[in-house]
Amino acid sequence: METQKKIALITGANRGLGLEIARQLGNKGMIVLVGARNEMAGVAAVEKLSQQGIVAHFLPLDITKAESIAAAVNQVKNQFGWLDVLVNNAARLPVKPEDQHNPSDISPELLAAYIDINFMAQVAITQAFLPLIRLSATGRIVNMSSTIGSVTLTSEPLHQNGPKPARLAYAAAKAAFNMFTVTLAKELVGTGIKVNAADPGLTQTEVGQDRPNANTVEQGAKPAVWLSCLGDDGPTGCFFTHWHNHETVNPW
Repeated sequence: METQKKIALITGANRGLGLEIARQLGNKGMIVLVGARNEMAGVAAVEKLSQQGIVAHFLPLDITKAESIAAAVNQVKNQFGWLDVLVNNAARLPVKPEDQHNPSDISPELLAAYIDINFMAQVAITQAFLPLIRLSATGRIVNMSSTIGSVTLTSEPLHQNGPKPARLAYAAAKAAFNMFTVTLAKELVGTGIKVNAADPGLTQTEVGQDRPNANTVEQGAKPAVWLSCLGDDGPTGCFFTHWHNHETVNPW
């Protein structure tokens, strides 16, 4: 085995929030695996992290393809033997014109696409890497989610998600992902593996880059980084968000 340092895989880590999570975990002494489907972008991200003194490796990974997931699992198994942290960050965000819809007119194709990428693929990659996480003394699974997936908060007129209808495809997929987080955490109670959801809040990435009240990527990464480094007495099956320097636990 190459090292006894903690090994952290961040999917979609070639840019934005994923890259920042990788940077912060690397600065905490972890070896970070930059999961990305684009080799050029992934290698560039690794070079950027390496220039900052972080030990990073590019891991080819398309979360929507079973053969890519299997190859990634084998690469991590052969190179390191186990995995300590999995941050499920790669996802489809509602930033394109075709993502705009109302619940009354959404196409089945768009709904299926979001469920496939933002829920089904997340379940598949977690299941695939779970045997390696079980080999860690401090296994941590962090699912990047959103309060948009909370029925409770979306129902509140005064909440930021309340005034207008949520984009159903994104919201439904995140709600399903939240349920996966809770049920998997319950299944793994007693194993030492902790499973939690992290919401970066509106962040200066593709979605919030033009919003003056958006969190910086440094702020948005904090919940995921904290959950990746939980001690044995830390929570599991919970939802954490970071909004303007206030870390809170939100209702599911």
